[in-house]
Amino acid sequence: MFCYVYFVKNGGKLLKKWHSTRNIGYYLPILSIITIFGTLLPAKQMKITLLVDNRLQNDTTELQTEHGLSIHIEYNNLRILCDVGASSIFADNARIMNVELGMCDFTFISHGHNDHCGGLGYFLDKYAEIPVYIHSEIAANEYLSTRREVRRNLSIDSCIFNDYKERFTLFETTTEIAKGVFAVQCKRKVHPMPTGNRFLWKSDGKKVENDTFEHELSLAFVTHKGLVIVSPCSHCGALNIMQECKIATGCEKVYAYIGGLHFVEGDDCVLESRTFAETIRREYTDTLFFTGHCTCDTAKDILENSTENIKSFSTGCIIEL
Repeated sequence: MFCYVYFVKNGGKLLKKWHSTRNIGYYLPILSIITIFGTLLPAKQMKITLLVDNRLQNDTTELQTEHGLSIHIEYNNLRILCDVGASSIFADNARIMNVELGMCDFTFISHGHNDHCGGLGYFLDKYAEIPVYIHSEIAANEYLSTRREVRRNLSIDSCIFNDYKERFTLFETTTEIAKGVFAVQCKRKVHPMPTGNRFLWKSDGKKVENDTFEHELSLAFVTHKGLVIVSPCSHCGALNIMQECKIATGCEKVYAYIGGLHFVEGDDCVLESRTFAETIRREYTDTLFFTGHCTCDTAKDILENSTENIKSFSTGCIIEL
């Protein structure tokens, strides 16, 4: 079984390596610190492991996939589980990849759709001491999709909030969680939000309205290289989120952005993807982008062909920054 590892070389270019996950616990620490005459890679400050994504890079892997996203983040002395996919698959894959979920300092839920929080019941039951950070609006609303002309409920099981009330820390706005680590609510939307949002709705039990994603939170890490932003679905728009994270943290440079872009297949996809690519070539020349999940294949092809600083991720991918 193999996974792939993205390293970032000096100068901002990406190096992609394949490694056997059977020996991954032995090789990765060595690979991250080796230097030869200063030409290879320095020790890394962050390690980001894709526990669950919609796709697998290698069909022979033992890892499972589903429509969902779950990301394990190691940053300095913190271990963070960002989203838990649609089921307990995130935990199965973590065991295979030797990721100790019980060592996490907290779990962070980016938004209230069940492909990101569907595994929360399993997590709360299995890992009894780890707190969960989530926007307060999620407990009070239902979330719906009408894409493909079928109305689907995307909400988390509301009973979880009653059954595990003491485990939740509810955020209402941008909050510094730990030194240099921010949960960022995107309030300013200067750039267009993804067109796929038009199929997404919320209900407070009295009325149903198009979701403006006030409940979406992103993680922003202030590193010595600049901001590293993890925004699993980017419903507020990646360009808006990057700008909001810069304002929230006071850090002007975005070093890396990891997450889906919510560019879905459809009539708007090509134009939307090309416009985004043109903007980042102009305004975020040195920023590294890693995308997957809700970024459709058409969008990924356009983005990857537009600049070498955009790469796709999938289940089992490890990004070291």
